[in-house]
Amino acid sequence: MEIREYGRILRAGWWIVAVVTVLGIVGGLAYSVFSTPQYQACARLFVTTEGGSSVGEAYQNNLFSQERVSSYAGLATSTQVAQRAVDQLQLSLSANELRERMTATPIEKTVLLDLCGTDADPAVAQVLTNAVAGQLTQLVQELETSQRGGSPAAGATIIDQADVPSNPLGAGLVTLLGLGVVVGLILGVLLALLRGLLDRSVRDRARAEDISGNAVLGGLPFDNERSKTAVASFSKMGEPLRTLRTNIRFLGGGSPVRVITVTSPHAGEGRTSTAIDLAAVLAEAGHKVLLVDGDIRTAALADRLGISQNRGLSTVLSGENKAADVIQRDVVPGVNVLPAGPVPPNPSELLGSDRAQLLLETLRGEYRYVVIDTPPLLDVSDGAVLSALSDGSLVLARVNRTTREQLRKAVKVLGGVGASVLGVVTTFEPHRRRRNPNGPAAVSEPKIAVEGRESSASGVGRG
Repeated sequence: MEIREYGRILRAGWWIVAVVTVLGIVGGLAYSVFSTPQYQACARLFVTTEGGSSVGEAYQNNLFSQERVSSYAGLATSTQVAQRAVDQLQLSLSANELRERMTATPIEKTVLLDLCGTDADPAVAQVLTNAVAGQLTQLVQELETSQRGGSPAAGATIIDQADVPSNPLGAGLVTLLGLGVVVGLILGVLLALLRGLLDRSVRDRARAEDISGNAVLGGLPFDNERSKTAVASFSKMGEPLRTLRTNIRFLGGGSPVRVITVTSPHAGEGRTSTAIDLAAVLAEAGHKVLLVDGDIRTAALADRLGISQNRGLSTVLSGENKAADVIQRDVVPGVNVLPAGPVPPNPSELLGSDRAQLLLETLRGEYRYVVIDTPPLLDVSDGAVLSALSDGSLVLARVNRTTREQLRKAVKVLGGVGASVLGVVTTFEPHRRRRNPNGPAAVSEPKIAVEGRESSASGVGRG
């Protein structure tokens, strides 16, 4: 994976980084507020070895003392020393509880031993440390004295008594907050990268092209007002739709594309909206366009355009009506519409019949473009049947929703029925600001004039 792909993942997951960083700060603040501060008091002991008048003997004694320091560190946290200190102070603590509060650290390459005790009360920490230090020196004296009597071979002397500590252990508030920021930032970045690497969705046009093996003919941006209007506001979508229209015009070579199916792997990927907008932008160029609702199972196009579907494609294919009688004129300026009609008991059979093929041949001769909104390819077979009868299909891939496997399978389904894939169109793309060459301000899209009028959501006929 290229570095820019990691950058894209982090840009898409910036909110994860932000949220986890904030949680890190909150965690640091909560720890500083709700945790009980602990104080540590420390005493220092000096270990000596008796005897030795020459320089060599003194050196050997010093090495012996350094070895003894490690042994005394173990004694300092032993149960016997702790129990003696508990008995001396008449504490309610057990010997094991006291041991857990004590640490003994030999200072490397010296004969010094640091003994520290910890408690929530700084005065208690001082008392515990000094009591353990005193009991340690006594136990060392007992152990180092021979049973035959005489002076102890070695000893431990307290050279620094423990004082009452003034500052609690651990980091201060500022340090904790800073630590929370760092930890939160690192975890947030890792989580964002993990989410991006595990995400199997189509994230951009380049990935859609690689996965499908077909060219991406265009990308349509996300518009949160799109579902509330019959046709997209061309002031927002005009340029992307014009690009798609231009790319379609140059497809087919010597056999111009006339009948186009708009399909996708699953529902919710923008098929109906794209079919309507594509028909509108083709009509805007002066072409005669027919928009057909081929999804006769769950027809949505009539509701979106506000027209009746008591009669439509299903009644034409069943022989009840002629196409000319049910096609509704100029529902969108310059666009005639053939609604789906009532839901029949055998949608696939009707769409795959000879009558459907003859109907499309007739419409191909009457219109420059026939745009068909089809059912999802991976849900029912109707979309594949209609695509096989068309000149080519536009396969939609919704950014950050359509998965790679779904897109591959949709293209494979079309190939299996002999349908031609014109290309892929990515939908619901995140908005990107366009920059004015003369300045940093974003440039708004021009509105598209349709049949001498300015087209917008409010200017579309609803039938």
